[in-house]
Amino acid sequence: MTKPLTDYVKLPTFDEYKEIFKEHADLEREDGILQVTMQTNGGPCYWSERSHNAYPLLMKFIAMDRDNEVLIWTHQGPDWMQQTDPGGWEVYKTDYMKHSYFDDTRLIQNMVFDLEIPTIGAMQGPGFHWDTCMMCDITIASEDCRWDDFHFQYGLVPGDGMALIMQHFLGTKRANYLMYTSRQWDAKQAMDWGWINEICPKGKTLDRAWELARLIKSVPRAPREITANLAKRPMQKLLTEDLKLHNVSEQFSTQLQVAAKKIGTEQVDEAEATNFMRWRYAADNFEMMKPQSLKTWNFREKVMAWVEKQKSKALK
Repeated sequence: MTKPLTDYVKLPTFDEYKEIFKEHADLEREDGILQVTMQTNGGPCYWSERSHNAYPLLMKFIAMDRDNEVLIWTHQGPDWMQQTDPGGWEVYKTDYMKHSYFDDTRLIQNMVFDLEIPTIGAMQGPGFHWDTCMMCDITIASEDCRWDDFHFQYGLVPGDGMALIMQHFLGTKRANYLMYTSRQWDAKQAMDWGWINEICPKGKTLDRAWELARLIKSVPRAPREITANLAKRPMQKLLTEDLKLHNVSEQFSTQLQVAAKKIGTEQVDEAEATNFMRWRYAADNFEMMKPQSLKTWNFREKVMAWVEKQKSKALK
């Protein structure tokens, strides 16, 4: 047999790309099952331009490695992300298009277009920017989870893909109401509405994700991967039709706010956003589960009071 003129391109090994992404994710693989745990320097994930950039790239590395056969996507610690990086948003002033139009859309697109393997999202607690987890073929969640899209309450257009996912899974009317009011929903509602597949006891979500992954992995590779493509097909069609429009809408509105100096000024808004998120998902705070009025919807004074209360507790 004649020898080929070229060899296969040498791709990065698992250990090599595990090292590349170590500031953003922990990668653990066993028998073809890959668990990706979102984090920032070993702690909870701080949302930033860099995480927006890192996770879509990581998905491409995962997709190129044929030793990855089933994916579990989760977050470090007992909750989902609740903090933003106050120093990690400088392209608001320089190249917002790179962040929003490319990285932000690829964050969602790559989950369903690149990863041609079964994917399981595992939410271990409440938090924001749940989009990567909800784009998985199967999503399971801890009993204390709560979801929302806070953008409109914060003065932004909810166009980064979360509201689009809500419209798809929750129905247009329900999603529009939740989008306008930024109201939260809990695990029981999520299960009833078809938003998630299983509710897990607190602390057991990852155990169940691995059980499901091993069950899926027990099926031969060819039917497993072909089924994974069928599972992603509805979301692929949705994103092709609507994601760019949603994203450009948020991008345009954000730039208007930046030009008016209402956000993006010395990143004060992102420091405030972290307090806003932590308040929303605090274990003793269920205010956003209730119907809102103009009076109750004004969050800034409440957040400031809550932050001071947390400081007082820490000093005791």
